[in-house]
Amino acid sequence: MKVICCAALIAIVAFPGVSLAGWGAIAYNSSTGASGEGHGYPSRAAAQNAALSACGGGCRIINWEQNTCIALATNSSRAWGEGHGYATQAAAVSAAISACGRGCSWREWACR
Repeated sequence: MKVICCAALIAIVAFPGVSLAGWGAIAYNSSTGASGEGHGYPSRAAAQNAALSACGGGCRIINWEQNTCIALATNSSRAWGEGHGYATQAAAVSAAISACGRGCSWREWACR
């Protein structure tokens, strides 16, 4: 048991990206319909900056995650909905589409 614990501790220290998947964020501009995401970043700020950069001017962060799944759904009228805190991409996307309503489809997702 001690060997397994020591091996796990060494893996966490030597390969932090393997044990900690990181942060993700989604940005959206309801005026233009632009969107962007970033995932797998070492900090919330880095993930948000990546999402904003991918989205472009006038965008705002609609959600962020740490080691979970989030999603954005939109429709042609630029209505939107989001899902957050889910264990899978499919669950987050389903929640986002449900929150968005009629005629919506998934646009972005970010998972651990």
